[in-house]
Amino acid sequence: MVTMTGMTMTGMTTMISLKPRWRSTLEKHRARSARTERSGSVRLRIVAWTFLLTSFIITGLIFTVREILISDVGRGANSSTESEIAEFRNFAQIGVNPQTARPFETLEDMLGSYVTRQYTGYKEQVIGLTPHQIIFLEEQDHYAQTTGYRLHQDQALLTGLKENPSNSGIEQTPAGPVHWGKVAVELQTDEGTTTGHLLVLEYIQPELDAVQHTVFIMIWVGVAGLAFTLLVSWLIATQITKPIRNLRQVAEHINDKNFSGRVTVKGDDDVAAMSHTFNQMLDRLEEATLTERQFMDDVSHELRTPITIVRGHLELMERTEEQEQTLLLVDDELERMGRIVSDLLTLAKSERPDFVQPHPTEVSELMISLDSKVQVFANHRWIIADIAEGEVGLDEQRITQAMLQLAANAAQYSPSGSVITIGSEFSGQDGERQLKLWVQDRGPGVSPEDASILFERFRRNNAKNPATAKQHSVGAGLGLAIVRSIAEAHGGGVWIAAPEDGPGSIFGISVPAPNPPKKIQSITATYPPQNEPEKS
Repeated sequence: MVTMTGMTMTGMTTMISLKPRWRSTLEKHRARSARTERSGSVRLRIVAWTFLLTSFIITGLIFTVREILISDVGRGANSSTESEIAEFRNFAQIGVNPQTARPFETLEDMLGSYVTRQYTGYKEQVIGLTPHQIIFLEEQDHYAQTTGYRLHQDQALLTGLKENPSNSGIEQTPAGPVHWGKVAVELQTDEGTTTGHLLVLEYIQPELDAVQHTVFIMIWVGVAGLAFTLLVSWLIATQITKPIRNLRQVAEHINDKNFSGRVTVKGDDDVAAMSHTFNQMLDRLEEATLTERQFMDDVSHELRTPITIVRGHLELMERTEEQEQTLLLVDDELERMGRIVSDLLTLAKSERPDFVQPHPTEVSELMISLDSKVQVFANHRWIIADIAEGEVGLDEQRITQAMLQLAANAAQYSPSGSVITIGSEFSGQDGERQLKLWVQDRGPGVSPEDASILFERFRRNNAKNPATAKQHSVGAGLGLAIVRSIAEAHGGGVWIAAPEDGPGSIFGISVPAPNPPKKIQSITATYPPQNEPEKS
């Protein structure tokens, strides 16, 4: 008999969703991995350090070359100036006019004779300075044709150079920096001693422009080289870290039910040794897990046989009235041991990949079947609150087993004659869609502290209702653990909620139920149409 009510899940509060045992550990690991990934992957760190080192080397190289080139320009200008001054000193020491072969009579004749005999370069100028005259050949000022600046007309600059106590230096001009050198010369005449100066100047702005052009080319070459280095370093880092990524992928697919993945080992380097060690660790874990499962299977199977034999002999034994009570107690304990062994066997099987065998199941039919099966729990009124309609891929037998366990748990903790509600609904959309099935009891409720551990093995609720206290001692606390294993095997989970409309608790399971793909209606056509005659 199916009894329907209008109760929905919207009235529930204080829902506590319990994550799978292995998933909570996995999420902690993923949280640590996420923090690590935020700081950068191994490849990114390799490329970043390569970028920094290469940038430092290229930048240092460019600055070093620039300084060397600028220094060479300065040394070349100084060398040219010193050579010209040395030549003039020899000329002045001789003191003979090459045209007359007689000593110079005036300082102007000496400086003029020397200046007119020089063949200056494009950036070089030679200027003679006497107390009353500036000796300079206009046709020698080649640089002024480009810059428009005529140094021999800059009286302030010439005066400053003449009065400068140093014999050489660098001066800034509108045409750029110029290296200069000077030499003082004295000539004895009848009128006395006359002092003059010879200025030798070398413009270096063209060489500096060439240096800047060279540096500009080096910068572009450095940028291109840096980009190429980044690309190559990324490819190399990708190749180097490929075994690590393979190891990570294998590790992500390893869980408590599947240890079959292994890392492909290539080469004999440190990474290959790490992969080999990782595979050995997986071998040991798989062996330990298989041993544990085999042990659980063996214990469950081996304990069932003697328990069955002992119970059979107890049933055949002749008993007196005094022994009846004791034998009934022994039989109850043996029955409880049998249930524990059966539950342990179920939990052992839940670790296997084939524990559940999902197939399309109509939820409404499943709920109607559950309604008929929960009627065996007498002294309670069972009501179906909601029935979800639609097909879901699940193991009908395992889900029925889980729901009956929740129903038994509700009947155990609810007062006699109370109403117990079961229901189902879909929640979420598309890939997040889930099927929720639940059982609501009228028991003492569950505290948040107990809710977090109730689905663990050998855990039971601390009874708060004295009327049902004796019932609470039944069982070993494995039923809800089985429910959790069934839900997790379907890729879902378990949860506990407290209803708003009264005392009690709501125990439920959730399993993935993604929306099925839309069916495409196919149309089959024949030609020619059957109702039309075929044209000849």
